[in-house]
Amino acid sequence: MRRRGLVACSLFALFARPSPGQTQAAGGRPVLRVTGRLAGNERSFDLAALEALGSTELQTRTSWTGTAMQRFSGVPLARVLEAVEASGSELRATALNDYAITLPVEDATRHGAFLATRLEGEPLRVRDRGPVWLIYPWTQRPELDIPLYRERSIWQLRSIDVR
Repeated sequence: MRRRGLVACSLFALFARPSPGQTQAAGGRPVLRVTGRLAGNERSFDLAALEALGSTELQTRTSWTGTAMQRFSGVPLARVLEAVEASGSELRATALNDYAITLPVEDATRHGAFLATRLEGEPLRVRDRGPVWLIYPWTQRPELDIPLYRERSIWQLRSIDVR
């Protein structure tokens, strides 16, 4: 039994390592992988590397966290797409549980899609819809507070494939 656990840990360590061209701080666990139509290789980001792209704040209400305004920190999706030099017109976003959605790049460039990594200054945990949660500025942009954009708000986001 113990031996099987060591093998599983070794396999995890092998596959969790970043490949050449990936962005990851030393010792950080990848929280987001971006693949597809990029200028270079696929990129993986740990929390520090993702936030280093230019962490900012978004205060909004969500349908899932009650009626109070909440302060999210993270990175605008447009900034991530710019950093990886994405050239596609749509994104396939996949969660830890393999739930996936497709959204247009326009959600990033025109509608302010936001990759939240913190809530009230604390890193989002998996049980809190983290470590990365794609949200929109619903309070500032009420026209986005409709089922279409709420359905695109994917939590426990692990990867984005640019198409």
